[in-house]
Amino acid sequence: MASFRHSMVFRMAVGYGLLLLISFALISTVFYVGTAGLLARNIDNQLTATSRRLIQLRAEGGEDALEREIHALLTDDRDVDTEVYLLVAPDGRKLIGNLTAWPGLGGHDNQLVRLQVKRLGRDSMSRLLVYRFADGEVLVVGRDMQDQRDLEHMIWVALGLGGLVALALAAAGAWLFRSQLKQQLRAIHRTTAEISAGNLDRRIDIGRSRDEFAVVADDINAMLDQIERLMDTARNVSNAVAHDMRTPLGRIRGALEDALRSDQPQQKLPDGARYAIGEIDALTVVLDKLLQIAEAESGVRRQHFGPTALGEVIADIVELYQPAAESEGIRIVLQLDDDSAVPADRDLIASVIANLLDNAFKYAGRGAQVLVSVRHDGQHVLLTVQDDGPGIPESLIHRVTERFYRVDASRHQHGNGLGLSIVAAVVALHRGTLRLENAQPGLRVSISLPRG
Repeated sequence: MASFRHSMVFRMAVGYGLLLLISFALISTVFYVGTAGLLARNIDNQLTATSRRLIQLRAEGGEDALEREIHALLTDDRDVDTEVYLLVAPDGRKLIGNLTAWPGLGGHDNQLVRLQVKRLGRDSMSRLLVYRFADGEVLVVGRDMQDQRDLEHMIWVALGLGGLVALALAAAGAWLFRSQLKQQLRAIHRTTAEISAGNLDRRIDIGRSRDEFAVVADDINAMLDQIERLMDTARNVSNAVAHDMRTPLGRIRGALEDALRSDQPQQKLPDGARYAIGEIDALTVVLDKLLQIAEAESGVRRQHFGPTALGEVIADIVELYQPAAESEGIRIVLQLDDDSAVPADRDLIASVIANLLDNAFKYAGRGAQVLVSVRHDGQHVLLTVQDDGPGIPESLIHRVTERFYRVDASRHQHGNGLGLSIVAAVVALHRGTLRLENAQPGLRVSISLPRG
């Protein structure tokens, strides 16, 4: 019971029920004030107006005129069941009126009161306005309130029945509300429990609903897709790292063992050491690139962002690669827009250009042409690097940004399959988009970076 009471679903359902009951209470109050309350005010206004008229009549025509008017009011067949009139002499005698007993009138001069009196010999709870003249005469104008009491009773009965119906509807609505919430939350809980048990391909069934729970479920599914991709990437990376490090470490160990087992270790050891240093340097490069990817994906480098002119960065990198291009007979075509500044990390953007040029030189081969262009397109700057080499098979384009992934045809080339992974991580850090497509011939790499 304690856990049920502390349940969010229970609290929301109770809150829904209380809100419905409070709404009914407010509506009932307005209804009562607008009916019985309004009728009571109208009666008081009517009594006040009649009393003033009779007082004015006595002042102008005297006591006889007042008695004649009261007699006319009592015999005009209007309000026979409710009207109350009484004129009492200074000595307490009834001069005219339809009250046969009027206890408790003393002390209520010139004010509206509710009193139990006898009207035509019967008990009557009446609303009375008592006025005492200067000579001691007392004028009583009133109305029997039985019909209003009957109306109030009917209103209270109706409100009571309505309250019971509202309570039943509140309970039913709270139960329905709780059931719907429990059903939605149970689906999310069931899916997350299965995922926690290791079934990572499970997703929350959204169906056709587009309510708030569907939006949350869609966000959770997107998050689960991303987590599954990251776990697959981490698994592939760990396998690739183990493979790519085991092989050079094995070669290093073999070279050192050969040097130690040689008949002339003094001559073999320097060669073995140089070979080991070279392989270790290659491993260090791989680890540095992995750290660079991890740093970009973590977002810590975003604090170094500043206005960066892409044209200047690209021109510097192209100038740095120009001697290597000339030695391979590669022609670099540079096309730059003047207005190409973006908020970026200059060093990371330079590493992106360097990786793309390395890939273009490596896979396009001697005599190739590499086009590097920058142009601004509205709120974005578009960077393109395109070569005229063999390109990448369409079925594999979506995989080349995975860490350590290399197309079979390029495995004879020197490299570790991290270049495009670094490019993808840096572009994501800059909240840009990366697109790879075959240019027929060659590969076109397009990077769109936001200018703001």
